Amino acid sequence: MATVQQSFPAPPEALWNALPAGVAAIGGQGPFYDGQRGFVSFRTGMSLLSWGQEITATVVPSAGGSTLTVLTNLKFGLFDWGEGKRIATRFAAAVAYAAGTAALT
Repeated sequence: MATVQQSFPAPPEALWNALPAGVAAIGGQGPFYDGQRGFVSFRTGMSLLSWGQEITATVVPSAGGSTLTVLTNLKFGLFDWGEGKRIATRFAAAVAYAAGTAALT
C-alpha cells in the first residue's frame, strides 16, 4: 500500500478534468469516476512481476488550489516492493502535466 499526496496551484476542476490522463498514463482499467465525491477508482493489469494494483485518487480543494491524493493497494500479495509508490507518482505527474501545472513543494 502506498499513498502519494501533492498540492497544486490549480482549481479542483482542472485536476478533475486531468484525471483521465493519469489513468491512461499507467494503463488503468475500468475507471469509475464519481464527480459528486471527487474520486476515481481503477486497477492496473497483471504483469510478469505483479498481480496489479487497485488505485483510488481523490481531488479536494485546499489553500491556494487543490490537493490530489493517490492511494494504491495490491490486488494480491503482501509486499509491492515500491511498485505502488512508482505508480502513484507517475499518475500524479501525468495529471499535473495534463492540467498544465506543477506540484507545490
